[in-house]
Amino acid sequence: MHKKLFLCLIGLLCFIGIAIAASITSSPDIYLQQTLSYENETFETFQELPPEVIKNLPPDINAQVAYFIRYYTTSGKKGLQKWFDRCGPYFPYFKAIFKEFGIPEDLIYLAVIESGCSPFAVSHAGAVGIWQFIRGTARKYGLKINYWVDERKDFIKSTYAAARYLKRLYEIFGDWREAVASYNLGEAKLMRILRARNFVDYWQLMRTRRLPLETIAYLPQWMAVTLIAKNPRRYGFKPIKEKPFNFETIEVNGGVDLRVFAIAGNIDYKLLLTLNAELRRRITPPGRTYLLRIPYGKKQEILKNLQRLRLIIIKRRFHRKIYRITTALVEY
Repeated sequence: MHKKLFLCLIGLLCFIGIAIAASITSSPDIYLQQTLSYENETFETFQELPPEVIKNLPPDINAQVAYFIRYYTTSGKKGLQKWFDRCGPYFPYFKAIFKEFGIPEDLIYLAVIESGCSPFAVSHAGAVGIWQFIRGTARKYGLKINYWVDERKDFIKSTYAAARYLKRLYEIFGDWREAVASYNLGEAKLMRILRARNFVDYWQLMRTRRLPLETIAYLPQWMAVTLIAKNPRRYGFKPIKEKPFNFETIEVNGGVDLRVFAIAGNIDYKLLLTLNAELRRRITPPGRTYLLRIPYGKKQEILKNLQRLRLIIIKRRFHRKIYRITTALVEY
């Protein structure tokens, strides 16, 4: 009886494994077939996208972009609106930094599909932050990661790294389509595939099984999100409020919990965490001073209250010392 039950269980597990494998291998075709139902939908705003990306558009790319526009304006609308709301304060920094590096401004919308602009996002592969850097790439492009700090979570430092990385990818491939795809897949993997098949155009490569489904969908998905972000009202979204964080910095001691500064400055704790997202332990790194970001206009209030708190601590220590001396005299 037990032997038959065991054999049935093994058979069931094998069947499930085969079914999963079949669904994975056929998924690119399923995705491409699903896009055909949107082939009659046209979008006349492709000219709003960077010319380097929309050149040599294949006949079916409109259907692929339409697939994602339909998704984000129906079942995915609530999530995308949430991402736009969160991304608003970051976009001005992204635009300024990308302009500084001379790369297309529309590439800032990669942050939307990478993380929804969450500095605390972590992928199953260990990529971290708004721009989803893995450790090796992060360190290669100047981001510090240690026990106390992870600069992948800092929205300014990580954006500089992303700009350098994207610019380098364009230098490698000479094509923004391939640069964007390699940001998702990795430049080494994409380079191997291109060399193996000697493809002339990236759109040809998208039609093969050589790319993972995530990478096949990555460029059309970015194009769809970009079109929506550049004209949100047209697609039924609220305008994106691109109002940057109004902050200043204050030099503080290390080894201090951020709650202390939140209380001293009457600052929203979540905002303080967002401005200083690189602090992994929510404590300023001990053994040195740290430039803490705080809402503008809070510096004097924080300094005043921290000084008052310091005096209270000193007074308590003094009283405890007097108490110990007094107790010792009485016992003597």
